Amino acid sequence: MPSFDKYWNDLKKHQKRLGYWLPHWRDLAGRIEDGRPLRYFTLCARSMIDVFMLVKEGLLYVEPANRSIGHVQFCECDQEQFSEIREMIGREDAGFFGRLEEVVQFQDDDITGQFPTPESIETGLDDQGLKTDVIDRLQLKRTFFSVRSSFPYDCINLDFCQYYYPEPPDMLRVNRTVERFFEWQRRPSEDTERVEIKEFILTVTCRYDAAFPPPAEARLVQLIRTNCTRSREYQDELQRTRRTTEPEEWARDNREDLFLAGWPKDIAAAARQNGWSMDILDYVYYRRVGDSGVPFVIACLVSKFTLAHGDAGEIRSALLALDRNRRTLIDEIDRASVQGQRLLENLAGIVAVHNEQAARRQRPRLHDP
Repeated sequence: MPSFDKYWNDLKKHQKRLGYWLPHWRDLAGRIEDGRPLRYFTLCARSMIDVFMLVKEGLLYVEPANRSIGHVQFCECDQEQFSEIREMIGREDAGFFGRLEEVVQFQDDDITGQFPTPESIETGLDDQGLKTDVIDRLQLKRTFFSVRSSFPYDCINLDFCQYYYPEPPDMLRVNRTVERFFEWQRRPSEDTERVEIKEFILTVTCRYDAAFPPPAEARLVQLIRTNCTRSREYQDELQRTRRTTEPEEWARDNREDLFLAGWPKDIAAAARQNGWSMDILDYVYYRRVGDSGVPFVIACLVSKFTLAHGDAGEIRSALLALDRNRRTLIDEIDRASVQGQRLLENLAGIVAVHNEQAARRQRPRLHDP
């Protein structure tokens, strides 16, 4: 059985959850019409702290009869962790097995194109003569259909645990996944609730370090250059705050700052292309040192998206990301401090809710935080 993720009780991470995720999720839940339950998608780790935080706060509904957790979905590519998370949620229809980027960006080939519906896929999988690679492709397409039909969501939490622009090839696979989410958020739900949404909150968490791929940096340079071309206000602000309008010069001076200012533009552009206007609610980051001794940054963008009418907020979001004063550094937190004790108390309450469910499902308990 895999161990719990090493950072589940890290206080910087919990400050991010408690101080910068939960308030916005709670506010949005209060605006949902007719008291409809919150719909939540997550890339939660095995500890499921974000899920049980929402359960503890009453934002995710727990069925009294069987203690299953409703209206939450996740994606996980580790079979053992997938099975455990599904059992902890307590619903057979919970969860999608696979790597999110591969599932969401599924493309038909000559063979899978012969199975255009979930029903035809099920029929095809009954064919005992199919080769293993064809079975794998059909199962991936079946998962693609399942994920797509689960949309839309009120809150989406994408913690990619990696670069937003991974090493080539396919450097843009994460960004294309986010683009597909914006597209599917426009779909009415296929369940009995027939939900359509006009606003939602997306949190995207990713990593930056000194080994950030050069092609990724080149993309950010181009994004910054495009901002300057499209907006005199952005160009002037760049000159005022960075003393240059040349992104290559900026990159040589401060690559981390270029990254923090640049990647939100890709999210705003994807939103605009799919009819959503973006407003950054919070932009937080914190520093860590990996096991190999290499320091890295975890950056988290928390944004609200509304159906666009006119200006989609792309340049507005780029200007906010450019503003260092609008980014919040979560510094080291002493566990014995007032803040540390407050976070530990809250985390202990979430762990208690988690462990109650773990006992029901005969799954491992979390230790005290």
